[in-house]
Amino acid sequence: MNPTLQRAVTSFYNLVYEAQTFATAMARIDTAEQEHYAGRIEGLNWVLDRCQELEDMDANLTPSSLQRVLTEVKSDLDHELSVQRREKGRRADGREEALNFVADYLSSLITATEIESAKASAI
Repeated sequence: MNPTLQRAVTSFYNLVYEAQTFATAMARIDTAEQEHYAGRIEGLNWVLDRCQELEDMDANLTPSSLQRVLTEVKSDLDHELSVQRREKGRRADGREEALNFVADYLSSLITATEIESAKASAI
């Protein structure tokens, strides 16, 4: 995997981690919205657990292998989102918001791996 793609993957993981850290701090500050932030924390923790392998990723991973891993994560995330949409309450709303936030970035990262995979096979 090229350094730019590896940096994008690392940044994605760090973005999710920092969003979780932010939600934790906000839950302590904004007690009126504590339940909502607790849901966000749960959603982001789910993503971090599911993406743990991205943090430990080997730099020698091919773009197509990375694309396969990310597509599996996206599939799991889409399923989890469908479950969350049926839940009600502030906590469930927070989980759904967190998962939607991550889904957009994950889709962009999958697109980047598709581009890099196409470049690698054209060489």
